[in-house]
Parts: sequence; structure tokens; C-alpha cells
Amino acid sequence: MFLAIGLLLIHPQLSPRISFSAEKGALVMPADSGSPSGAGADENSLPLSTATVATLDQPVTLSGTAALPDAPAPDPAVNSPAPIAFLRPGKPFTVSVDRLREDNRRKRMLWMGLAIASHSAATFDAWSTRHAITTSGAQELNPLLRPFAGNASLYAVIQIAPALMDFTARKMMYSRHGFLRHTWWVPQSASLVSSLFCGAHNLSVH
Repeated sequence: MFLAIGLLLIHPQLSPRISFSAEKGALVMPADSGSPSGAGADENSLPLSTATVATLDQPVTLSGTAALPDAPAPDPAVNSPAPIAFLRPGKPFTVSVDRLREDNRRKRMLWMGLAIASHSAATFDAWSTRHAITTSGAQELNPLLRPFAGNASLYAVIQIAPALMDFTARKMMYSRHGFLRHTWWVPQSASLVSSLFCGAHNLSVH
């Protein structure tokens, strides 16, 4: 008896849910193909899909909206080329072979001239040293040349330093570094000046 009463109480609560589900399903599920509305839906579905495929290759236009503004025109002040008056043509990047040969010949002549001058100055230094030792009783202050200052071997030994400076200048002349290539004459010039200074100092000794 209690079971029958419970079923009667539960049954009214289940029926609205079932009816709501049925109505919701009717809204979600499409109608039968035999009904007029279902036939209209099927007919409209095909042109819709065809129109969608056809418009893939065509630009989409929005109806009922305002036209898009045109692209801004380029500013002539920004895209204008640089004034030619401020561009200075630089030196050409290509150098002729004749010019390279002439420059190389000039450097070799200058190197040879500095070599002759530096060795001549070293010979003058050796002679002035021997003269000061024999006439004034002076002594050689350079510890490397002191063992040779008492005989004529000083003329040969004193040429070692200028020869090293000549070799260094030759290497600097063909160096990959631009600074060394432009200052290759410094070692030979330093050897020349030092030999002349030492020779002049030896002559002043009495």
C-alpha cells in the first residue's frame, strides 16, 4: 500500500521532466523529411553550402556597413631620396695594377735608402767610438759592444742592430694590419737617429 502511494507521488514529478526533454529534443533534432518545414530546410541547406564554397575564391563584402577608408598616401618627406648635395663621392675601391707596382717600388726604394743611411750611421758610431778610445782614453758604455771596442771587429758587430731593424721594417711593410703598413719606416729611422746621436756624443768626448 505504501509502495503504491509512493509511486503515485513520484509519477507527477517525472512527467514534467520527460515532457520537457521531449520538447527540448524536438527543438534540437531536425524535423522529418516528409514535413513541409523539413523539406524547406533541406532545400535551403544545399544552396547555403554551395554559396559558401563559391565565396571562398571571392572577397567578402559587408552589406549595410560603411565603406572602409582608403589607405593613407605615402608621405613624400619620408620616402624622398637623400639629398645628393650631402653625399660626397668616396675614393674608388679598385686600384690598378700599375699603381700597386709603383707604390711597391717607391716603398722598396725608401727602405733601401733608410737601410743604407742606418748602416752608414752605425759605421760612423763605430769609428767615433774607436777614435774616442784611442785618442781620449774613453770607454765603451754599452756592455754588448764593450768586448769588441778594443779592435776593428766593432765595425762588423755594430751592424747587427741596423740589420734587425731592416728586417723588422720589411715585415711591417707587408703586414696585414694597416697601422703597421703605414709605420714600417719607424724602426729604421730610430736606428739611424740613435747611431747619429751616439757618434756625435763620441766626438764630443775629449
